[in-house]
Amino acid sequence: MKKRAPTEKISNSRGKYLLFYIGILLVISGLTIGAHIYISRSHTSPSTSASTDNSDCPSAFTVVRENDKELINRLYLVEIETESSKYTELKLELCKRILQYKDKGTVETASVYCRNLNDGSWMGIDGERCYLPGSLMKVPIMIYYLKKEQEHKGTLKKELLYEKPKQSFPSQVFKGDSILSGKKYQIVDLLRYMIVESDNNATHLLSENLENGSFNKLFTDLEIPPDNINDVNYQINAKEYSKFMLVLYNATYLYRNLSEQALELLAKSKFHDGISKTLPPGIIVAHKFGECGRDKDMTFSESGIIYLKNSPYLLTIMTKGSMIKDQTDLVSEISADVFHFMSN
Repeated sequence: MKKRAPTEKISNSRGKYLLFYIGILLVISGLTIGAHIYISRSHTSPSTSASTDNSDCPSAFTVVRENDKELINRLYLVEIETESSKYTELKLELCKRILQYKDKGTVETASVYCRNLNDGSWMGIDGERCYLPGSLMKVPIMIYYLKKEQEHKGTLKKELLYEKPKQSFPSQVFKGDSILSGKKYQIVDLLRYMIVESDNNATHLLSENLENGSFNKLFTDLEIPPDNINDVNYQINAKEYSKFMLVLYNATYLYRNLSEQALELLAKSKFHDGISKTLPPGIIVAHKFGECGRDKDMTFSESGIIYLKNSPYLLTIMTKGSMIKDQTDLVSEISADVFHFMSN
């Protein structure tokens, strides 16, 4: 028995080392296949790649980080660089639907970005094409003020006086309640008007009181081309815009309670003619729409997180055309197709 003791000790030691190396391999594999834990905790800057034998797994992904602190490097986003082949059938179906509207002559272009929020897999259709965002830019304005609340507690309680400007705002096809001239409003209430009602008056007041440099930093932090708040010609594509929704869902840019506050406002949106129109009752959708243009040169876009049970996903659709009704109908039909695919 005494002679066997050293042998047993060496065997146990080898077993520990073996378990250690297996653990390391599992961690690397988890990152490579886009496991939910890394998707829900990430941001970007340097580019990193990893290989895997599974053809449906990402071969490379980009990481976006804060890079503002000396000892930490906060993770904002992880982007898988190649779209997943599992969406091939869905992509073909959506392309056919878009073509039907193009043939009618009422839709000129349409772009789609869809992302599974559990594993980070995604698909895109003409996702690099840029559009005038319209009211979609109300989401980064909201994120800006929530970030200010994070840095300076009490910001949301600050009151702002609204005085109706002399210049008129672009006309809105879809609009809700609005703030009144001559009244003071807390910023937290202005955010509700801006997101839930899509009120341009509240948006104007909030825009007039933000710092453009800090607002631009929100964009550069997420590696999105920066927007000057007064630039009416600013354009963005579906994939870039989706980053705003992703950092809210993952709570990687704002504190968790502030991200939750933002998504609760988006889930209360009174607009129901787009993504949410064709979804079953009871499905929560945190979304924002945007329209821009007039007459026969209109852009209509919408981005939302659809809380499908056990399989939430992000969907951003951008369109340009001559008939806003057909554009919103196309968005609704695309949403229905994607929901059906994701449900199965």
